[in-house]
Amino acid sequence: MPYGQAKEIVDAAQEFHKRASAFYQQLADKAEGARVKMLLDYLVRHEAHLDQALGDFKDEIKSKALNAWYQYAQEQCLMQPFDVNQYPKNMTVKEVMEIGLDIDSCLVASYKGMAETATTPECREIFQSLLLMEKQQKHKLARIALEIDEM
Repeated sequence: MPYGQAKEIVDAAQEFHKRASAFYQQLADKAEGARVKMLLDYLVRHEAHLDQALGDFKDEIKSKALNAWYQYAQEQCLMQPFDVNQYPKNMTVKEVMEIGLDIDSCLVASYKGMAETATTPECREIFQSLLLMEKQQKHKLARIALEIDEM
């Protein structure tokens, strides 16, 4: 099982959002449908916002918890690559929504696992906060995708 500091996990999550934003931009560049492009453009901005939010979160959390050493209970999805080539250029809004929800579900599972295996209450609180934020973002994505699909 790999080890690292809690702040390294948050850094990895921040990097994940940067990669997700670039992934969505690549999908938008090859997508054909106007509504699909609209949703992907939203996702690009959304992931960039989450990257910034994690940076702000780290700045606000001036605690020893971020410096605490942490043993990962399992391989987390934060390290997984994105492959634009596996998606067609004629995707539907529903397919893009499923991609986004899968990514969000992966983050929810990662944060939940980290919160459950945290060794200190402070560290648990950090990952529970991130878990709550990601659950809220998942619901927001579903709502916006449905609105775009109904246009």
